[in-house]
Amino acid sequence: MTRVADAATTPDGSSDPALPARWADDPFLLDERTWWRPAEVRTAGGAMLLVQRAVQPTSGGRDDGGPATMLLASGEPRAAAVLVAEHAWRASAAGSPAHRFAWVETAAMPHLTPDDLGRLGLRPARTGWEWMVAGAAPAPVDAERVVRELDPAAEGDAIRACLAAANPTTDADPAGAGERWWGVEDGRGGLGGVIGAGPRAGRPGGRGSAHLHGLGVLPAERGRGLGAGLTAAATRGLLRDGLDWVSLGMWDDNDGARRIYHRLGFATVHRLTTLRRP
Repeated sequence: MTRVADAATTPDGSSDPALPARWADDPFLLDERTWWRPAEVRTAGGAMLLVQRAVQPTSGGRDDGGPATMLLASGEPRAAAVLVAEHAWRASAAGSPAHRFAWVETAAMPHLTPDDLGRLGLRPARTGWEWMVAGAAPAPVDAERVVRELDPAAEGDAIRACLAAANPTTDADPAGAGERWWGVEDGRGGLGGVIGAGPRAGRPGGRGSAHLHGLGVLPAERGRGLGAGLTAAATRGLLRDGLDWVSLGMWDDNDGARRIYHRLGFATVHRLTTLRRP
């Protein structure tokens, strides 16, 4: 049986659907509240379907005359797929505009039909991704000794030059508000590897959190454990400064990266597939 969540009053006095206890303290959802807030919550069989509307004007813009919306389906895979299919039927029957995008439990995707996805007006990405979090400093990594924290303003051009060669598809940039970056020298006057961290909301009443991004090591510098060293140094520094947790995301077909991150103490919290408009 599908259950629709009751409304709860938020600190700003507005009334939003309350998240079930299982998800109320989810660090992923807590971080996302900077950009999205609940508009509809349905639960069934250990799964949750969450429709969120964009927080204006921070993110998301507007779709078809109203605030942009996104869909999240998480929890038990078959139940999550049923919730998504039911939602797609309701939206299609009502002529509702498609969401800007959706995050659906990756294990639920095989239980969704092409018609379900067609009614949503969204198409899945080529593969899923994993969201990981660490709340404790990792064990020391040898390569950390060559890592130093960078000055994003003074060394921004050097960071971008490294990213252009080491991770050209990233949209991470040192000019973002609150950005922190770490790097290693390449022995030729430049940077051989970098990693950045952007601020996130963290726990209500806490110190905030950070999301790692832009990890890249030049091809000539690979094989020395620098990726692990950069990740460990950044995580250690951020947690030492009192942040609630540090998170990162990775494509779920990158088995080598997963082993490294798990070894550093990161735990996989969500395995999701992104769906977007054609």
